Amino acid sequence: MSQKKLFDDHKKESLFEAVSLDAMDGFEFQQFVGHLFNKLRIGIVEEIRQVRDEGQDVRIRSPDGDLMIIECKHHPQGTIGRPTVQKLHSAVISANAKKGFVVTTGRFSNAAINYAQKLGTLIELMDSKIIYDMAKRARIRLFKKGETTLVFHVLPPSQELIEKKVIDNVIGSAQSYPFTPDKLAKTNIVNIYFVPAYQIIYSLNEDFSTSVGRIHSIRISRDCILIDGSTGGFLDSRITRVTTQSSMVEDWIPQERGIVASGEFKFGYTRAKQKAIQYIRKLNTKTVGYYGANNVHYTKTCVPHISKILIKSLTQVYAPILTISCSILERSHELILCGNKNEVDVLKSDAGLCELCKKKLGDKSLLCNSCGRVTCQPGWFGHSYVCEICGKTICKKCAYWTRKYLLFKKKLCKPCSEKLKIEGKKIIKFEM
Repeated sequence: MSQKKLFDDHKKESLFEAVSLDAMDGFEFQQFVGHLFNKLRIGIVEEIRQVRDEGQDVRIRSPDGDLMIIECKHHPQGTIGRPTVQKLHSAVISANAKKGFVVTTGRFSNAAINYAQKLGTLIELMDSKIIYDMAKRARIRLFKKGETTLVFHVLPPSQELIEKKVIDNVIGSAQSYPFTPDKLAKTNIVNIYFVPAYQIIYSLNEDFSTSVGRIHSIRISRDCILIDGSTGGFLDSRITRVTTQSSMVEDWIPQERGIVASGEFKFGYTRAKQKAIQYIRKLNTKTVGYYGANNVHYTKTCVPHISKILIKSLTQVYAPILTISCSILERSHELILCGNKNEVDVLKSDAGLCELCKKKLGDKSLLCNSCGRVTCQPGWFGHSYVCEICGKTICKKCAYWTRKYLLFKKKLCKPCSEKLKIEGKKIIKFEM
């Protein structure tokens, strides 16, 4: 894949990220710098070194393929002197690189600045002010120690979206006459609970090898998980899926005060990050089989190394969980939903089973227009029917019958059966 293609793919990433420099160690800062240079299209990371870097913490390639070297110093209260710049200068020359960067969260001494200036454009110095400016241009929010962090709300779905999802889940494509499901169903929001969550966006790239070569690879350029900011547990992937950038807003206050509640964040960024890394490692651990040089089959459990995980963004988010009541004539259902302004997903529902035989509903079902039950489709030995006079869909508990052709039963709804009863016909109620 070409360098330019890599840059084009990178533009597809989210326009917003939030990270705390204070929560990073030295190597994580190197990863962040590499990611920052990627987003600004300065260079694609070729290698990040952890030990014995010889002044080459990060090696990147420009869009034109030129090698550039970055030396990273994560010392917020420190001053970077001339020796660090000299070391990078030597590394740039020995590696035949086009340029070098010294990036620090601290500041540079006058001697370091003067030395870099004598080298012209070969060495560029970037202090904390420049880092913050670069991050702003890359749409990355950096948090300083003691600074109030951004907290977002995922906008809950509209009543229209909720009703559509609920009816689809409870009733689906059930046969219904004379009324359509939306005419019989009434949907109410019982409550909305905003779960405090940490949204973690990460990347993971690692190869696992043995004496026979590479046996497994992990290539995750961007994935997302949610940690419950109150309990520390990991939230359902369906909640994660609807917690999108386009659905989140700052400084939003819910209007429906009577039915809305919010949880509290009970731990900070550092703990959230630690838990996220543990979970990401567990999530991506895999046992693989391979054959050795002696043609003997082996297995190896591939556990991602912490150093290969890059936390790109860690954001505080309130995600809405909605408790919904759906009444259909005499019947009622309760559902738990999650969603945003564009989509809704069902977390829990008592629907999906025939309300008479308790078997799983198939592709075809029936909505009783007398009581509101959703049952299995009509059949010879079934327990749902279509009134043979008016066509009303009815379940067995709401059905009546009268004799037809001596041996057969004519299925009827209650109003039609009462009319025939007045005419002198013998009417019998179905028994379950």
